[in-house]
Amino acid sequence: MSTVRTAIKEAMRLLKALAPGDDPTADELEVGLEAAQALTLEIHEARGPLLNIDVTANLTPGENQRLRVQAGSTVDVTLPNSISIFGAYDPYDFGFAPSVVWDPPVGSTAPADGIYWRAPTDGARIEIVGTTQALYFYRADVNQWAPALGLTLDTELPFSSHLQGAFAALLGERLADVLANLAEPTKAQLARVAHAREAMFTRPGARRAPVRGQYL
Repeated sequence: MSTVRTAIKEAMRLLKALAPGDDPTADELEVGLEAAQALTLEIHEARGPLLNIDVTANLTPGENQRLRVQAGSTVDVTLPNSISIFGAYDPYDFGFAPSVVWDPPVGSTAPADGIYWRAPTDGARIEIVGTTQALYFYRADVNQWAPALGLTLDTELPFSSHLQGAFAALLGERLADVLANLAEPTKAQLARVAHAREAMFTRPGARRAPVRGQYL
C-alpha cells in the first residue's frame, strides 16, 4: 500500500528519526501529512503547465488539462479511461491544420483500442478549478485517477508505487529540519535524495511526447 502514512514512516526511517518497528507520534504524523500535501502540490507545479479549458457543460477531458468551470455553471466531469490519439493540438504545426489547432484533446470512458484511443500516460494530471477544486494524477500501476488534494494519512499516494521510495526520500528531505535534533545528513542520505529527485522528475518509465527542435 503506497499510503501517505507509509511514506511518512519511510521518510522518518531515512532520517533515523524512527527505528524499525516503531510508529510515529500523532504530532509527527500531523507534520508529515502537511509536508506530504505541500510536496505533492510542488511536484504538480514542477511538472509543467496544463492546457486551460473553459467549461460550461458536462465533459470527459483529455490528460494534462485544467478545467475552469465558469461561474454559474454546474458541470459533471467524468475522468477518462482512454485518450484520443488524433485530433489533438500540435504546438509544432505552425497553423497548417487550422481545423485541429483549436480542438483540445478529449477523453472517453471507452476502452483504449490502440487505434484511435490510448491509455492515459502514467503521471498525467487533470485539475478542476471553480466552486469546487480538484486535482488528479493518473496511476498506471492501478489504472486509476488518484486524488491529490485533501490527502489523509491512509490515502493512497497519487504517484505510482514504483515512485513511493522517491517520494518518501523527498519527504524526508523536507522534514529534516523539523524532526528534533538530527545530525547532518550522511552521504548515503544525500545520494538517495538526489536519486529520488531524478526519478520523480525525469520518470524514464513514462510515455513522453516527441521533442522537436524549433528553427524559426
